[in-house]
Amino acid sequence: MSSTFADTRLGPGTLLLGTAEYGQQLTNVVLTPSLDSTDGTPTLADPDPLPEQKETWALEGSAIQDFELVTGFVNYCFDNSGTKVAFTWTPNTAADVVFAGSVLLSAVPIGGDAGVQITADFSFPVDGKPTRTDPAALAASSKAAKG
Repeated sequence: MSSTFADTRLGPGTLLLGTAEYGQQLTNVVLTPSLDSTDGTPTLADPDPLPEQKETWALEGSAIQDFELVTGFVNYCFDNSGTKVAFTWTPNTAADVVFAGSVLLSAVPIGGDAGVQITADFSFPVDGKPTRTDPAALAASSKAAKG
């Protein structure tokens, strides 16, 4: 088995929320998994069960605030807070890997220090597990490796 090294960098990329593209405002984007685990219930048949686990995901990051733009990221989140919208995230257009799903939007912080570029951190829960679409070459090599 050969080992392959990759040094993948974020950007240039895109993030669509609904039909609006906000990649130009984002300084950081992360799909973050969380694992909630509780002890399994011991039974006579299985006195030492594996923990019960539930995986959840969030689309998180930071955006340069653009509240003066009616259709900007800050106002989109403000106007659509509590709404479930589709997202499509391409971390690096050259790599052509795409993650997609639906998120529950919430308003993001507005404002900050005077006279400097201000950002707003966000965290939107993903509905279920996001999907990943690999480019054809990566998909073919993965399929060949599985035999």
